[in-house]
Amino acid sequence: MESYAISRLGFGKTVNEDSFGSCSSADGKVRFFVVADGMGGHAAGDVAGSITVSGFINAAENYRYEDEESLRKFITATVVSVSRSIEDDQAEHPERKDMGSTIVLIAFIDGEDKALLCNAGDSRAYCFREGKLCQITKDHSIAQLMLDKGYTREDIKKYLSTNAITKAMGFLSGEGPGGLPDIYTADYRKGDLFLLCSDGLTSVADDLEISAIFKENEHGSCKTLCKSFVKCALGFGSKDDITVELIRI
Repeated sequence: MESYAISRLGFGKTVNEDSFGSCSSADGKVRFFVVADGMGGHAAGDVAGSITVSGFINAAENYRYEDEESLRKFITATVVSVSRSIEDDQAEHPERKDMGSTIVLIAFIDGEDKALLCNAGDSRAYCFREGKLCQITKDHSIAQLMLDKGYTREDIKKYLSTNAITKAMGFLSGEGPGGLPDIYTADYRKGDLFLLCSDGLTSVADDLEISAIFKENEHGSCKTLCKSFVKCALGFGSKDDITVELIRI
């Protein structure tokens, strides 16, 4: 498994609010990758993003794999626990009361050719396989709600000035469908490329453009691909921080 990650400031930004990380479980049977996009600006979005990644990684490094269901429960419980850590930090620092973060992560189970993914917010996970791009996660956002109701992407660009998210770290209650992150199952095979990214990329580049970058650099290194995605986002003038984490099987 080859991997690489890059995070860059969006245009006009002075603080990068994105974070990323990776680790193996204590028994080496699961490999975790995570990306977070902190929100809150002066209310310390960078702190929320950092808490999200470091909190999850610290727990994942001590996890021991039993079966897929135990991994699913571990991911859900850990994400909710880290979300509550952000709430605790908000309580201790009133100036950070509005901070939060997205999260998207993938956990590869060694020897089972299977992965679990998790998200809250609009950071995404994609798989590129045999020349085809597939978005695995579904955004928690106003734009996605509009798409679900039949609006076109052109309608959304016309009527929606900002794409507010509907679920975020720091605000998960841990109770009911509205308060939990989503979990997905995916298979993986030799040659697959998995992309985790913040909306610094996807807010300016659509699936056709992302797919084209994969096709142009499919046989290059993960580092080359990551740089190409960042170059694309900056070329489109992304005002959001850009973080891409790429894994090749």
